[in-house]
Amino acid sequence: MIVIGKLFRSLRGHLRRISWGVVAAALVLHMTGTWLLLAWAGEDKLLGWDSFVYYYMTTASTIGYGDLSPGTPAGRWAAALFVMPGAIALFASVLAKTSAGLLNFWKRHQVGKMSYEDMHGHTVLIGWHGRETQRLVQLLLADTHTDDEGIVLIAEGLSENPLPEQIRFVAVESYADCNEYPRAAIAQAARVIVHTDHDDRSLAAVFALMAHKPGAHVVAHFESAAVAQLVRSHYPHVECTRPLHVDVIARAAQDAGSSLVAGEWLGAGGPTQFSLQVPADAAPVRAGRLAAAFRAQSALWIGYRDGRTAAPVLNPPDHDEIAAGTLLYYLADARIDSARVPWAALAAAAV
Repeated sequence: MIVIGKLFRSLRGHLRRISWGVVAAALVLHMTGTWLLLAWAGEDKLLGWDSFVYYYMTTASTIGYGDLSPGTPAGRWAAALFVMPGAIALFASVLAKTSAGLLNFWKRHQVGKMSYEDMHGHTVLIGWHGRETQRLVQLLLADTHTDDEGIVLIAEGLSENPLPEQIRFVAVESYADCNEYPRAAIAQAARVIVHTDHDDRSLAAVFALMAHKPGAHVVAHFESAAVAQLVRSHYPHVECTRPLHVDVIARAAQDAGSSLVAGEWLGAGGPTQFSLQVPADAAPVRAGRLAAAFRAQSALWIGYRDGRTAAPVLNPPDHDEIAAGTLLYYLADARIDSARVPWAALAAAAV
């Protein structure tokens, strides 16, 4: 009795929700009943597998080409009283369920309930800061080197995706909730940017993020130098950024136009700062030779950073040796492909 009661309650729940199982069962039963009625009415031309399915679908969809139809009075009565009402109702149910499913799928994307665990090499942006974040997204999308795999936004306090045409969205109750981050495929991301509207939220986001030990390059922005130093002390590989307003003001006062140069330097239009890593199999290259190679491609090499120094070395002397794996910084109109730099020829010339 207990088993029968559970089965009855389960069946009642399916019927109340009109689930796909109920629709499929009703469709099979109705098609079977239709075939039996047509067979009883002697409609032999409608009983073949291909003919029956074709006739049933044209009837259900109300297309009714007329090339197949009942030829006996009994067949017409069966079609009028059983086949057409049931088939049309079931067809409408299938359309309604399909539309509801597609709408629900779109809504889950819009309100941040979906998971994007199949993504690889993408950018994860943690935090929504209004127009600043919109500008950040535009800058990321402007560089095709970083937007090929898309951007996933993780944000709390948002009811829906603020940029549905440009990014994917994962809604979280709190940036400190570690369990939500895998939905943005943190483990497979190429880069992660933490930029919320408050240092406390950014700090919580960084610690929750690093609990997953991501292999991505992580950049976190803080207003407070103390908070940035706290993050560096725990995670030296996290690149922490801070506002440069005071530095820019001082430099502009001492050297007129410096603020304009800094804005153009990091902006998305015109010559812009990029980075390029020396291939792991490249031989050491002298800085002077490397600077000449960049000039040959209408680029200005401005410095480098290797594993031995935390800060970049700017305007290096010509005799500095640049080893494999070193990160190079340069100004150019467009990003330079590493394959376009003649590493072997530069190393041979240095010898």
